[in-house]
Amino acid sequence: MTGGKTLPTIVRIYNYLSLFNWDPDTEVAKGIWIPDGSQNGEWVSPSECVLHDKDGLFSSLLKVLDKYFEPELLDFFSNAFGVGKYPSVDNYCNLWKVWESSGHRLSYADCYGILLSNKHDVFIADDPQLKDLFEQHSSRPIFVWCPQPTIPSLSQTKLFEIYEKIGVRTISESVEKEETSSADVAELSQVNLKEILITKGLFMLILGYLANPVMKIGAKRRHETIQGLLNTTFFETVEPITVNYGLSLSSGEIMNARASRITRWDREASTFFAEKLDRSSGYKNLIEYATHFSEAISGGVLWEKRDHVGALSELIKLAFMLEFNEEAVMFLMKSKNLQIIKKDKKFLASAFPSD
Repeated sequence: MTGGKTLPTIVRIYNYLSLFNWDPDTEVAKGIWIPDGSQNGEWVSPSECVLHDKDGLFSSLLKVLDKYFEPELLDFFSNAFGVGKYPSVDNYCNLWKVWESSGHRLSYADCYGILLSNKHDVFIADDPQLKDLFEQHSSRPIFVWCPQPTIPSLSQTKLFEIYEKIGVRTISESVEKEETSSADVAELSQVNLKEILITKGLFMLILGYLANPVMKIGAKRRHETIQGLLNTTFFETVEPITVNYGLSLSSGEIMNARASRITRWDREASTFFAEKLDRSSGYKNLIEYATHFSEAISGGVLWEKRDHVGALSELIKLAFMLEFNEEAVMFLMKSKNLQIIKKDKKFLASAFPSD
């Protein structure tokens, strides 16, 4: 074929190849001819093609074959060349990057089209640990796009709200999980939260953080959040907590992942699992435990406000290293311009009547 072949000629050739179930057996034969007008055209790789682009977003990045060929030929391109039916998640991610680097101002149609098209194949990363885990086990992006930290125009929390409104699922509600341990669950040691780590100093710090006007969380909501942690049953084990996760994709594929955790807070089941803390094993073990503990607590407390999880986690980790000493926590809060109001003080007094 040459650049002068007309579209009808190309179509007749492809129809002939389709009739005999032709299979390209060389790299040269794996190109697809895309017409440009009636007399010209170009060879492109199948990876640069897609059968359909129903939202019309990819004209600058992909060759959409239903614009050039009749429907009866599209199956041939799919079977013989492996052309995807619709743009892949990678295609959408690349499109976002192109738009971002070009300064392209998105229309509502652009945003709605790119979000809605992928809502069954990507997930909201409402759990940072699950996000890290599945990113390690996936060869393609499976989480919704979020702006880089250098882009202040749209917060992660606000963007997550938009994704949820169009039906994108959160990773935490989408996974099936099974916890295992060398010790039987019935043999796990149930301990008193207030005697181990969940102390008044920790609650002071959390309430002070949540009371920050920037958070826009009322006293009632703050107290409900804290009460949820107070009502949690705390289990301690000497063995690692192993969790098996299964994530179902729209293709029917199930992505499996396994993780060992030092701590894990299951908010829905109101249970908190943690390895037994050995303070005599050195600072490395202590800071590792403090990191996992603070991430679990802050992630559970601020599961609706993911933008602030990291900052609260760092405060809890520092307070952990200070054994949540109340005077030290009060100084830490003052240094960060955090304070608890009268309603919060009354709540703490009722939660810790003997302190």
